[in-house]
Amino acid sequence: MSNEKNKLVEINNLRKFFKVGKNAILKAVDNVNLFIEEGETLGLVGESGCGKTTLGRTIVRLYEPTQGEVLFEGKNVHKLTGAELKNFNRKAQMIFQDPYASLNPRMTVGDIIGEGIDIHGLHSGKDRTERIYELLRTVGLNKEHANRFPHEFSGGQRQRIGIARALAVEPKFIVCDEP
Repeated sequence: MSNEKNKLVEINNLRKFFKVGKNAILKAVDNVNLFIEEGETLGLVGESGCGKTTLGRTIVRLYEPTQGEVLFEGKNVHKLTGAELKNFNRKAQMIFQDPYASLNPRMTVGDIIGEGIDIHGLHSGKDRTERIYELLRTVGLNKEHANRFPHEFSGGQRQRIGIARALAVEPKFIVCDEP
């Protein structure tokens, strides 16, 4: 029996450049190569503005790469469509650095957490409600918080709501942008 783990994420020669001004280019991510195995945790450390957030956003398809590829379970995530893309969006989640900006102020916390559950058809009715309550408890909040809106919480509590939202779809991979 082999102890070899499987590559979950593989990044090859990834570049993400942004046009700034008329003729300037900002090289936010330049030639990154790495892989992450199942069950592994990887921490990226660097000064502010060095590209950590851009790399995370490119991995989960919030940004298109300028060059290179991101493979998830062996498939290039930037070429996925249809059911494969939906499946990737369930398996790879992101916890954003600014929880208030990433939470819809018009939705209750229960609906924010339940949105992914609904999209992926994971639970419905009473099971959905119980799953939301379980996730709230997991992140240190109460089930009564499900009926409140994001502005009613502190920054730390909003961050926990973002974590619960990411966990709701039982992902295999989570990008945590300074959670």
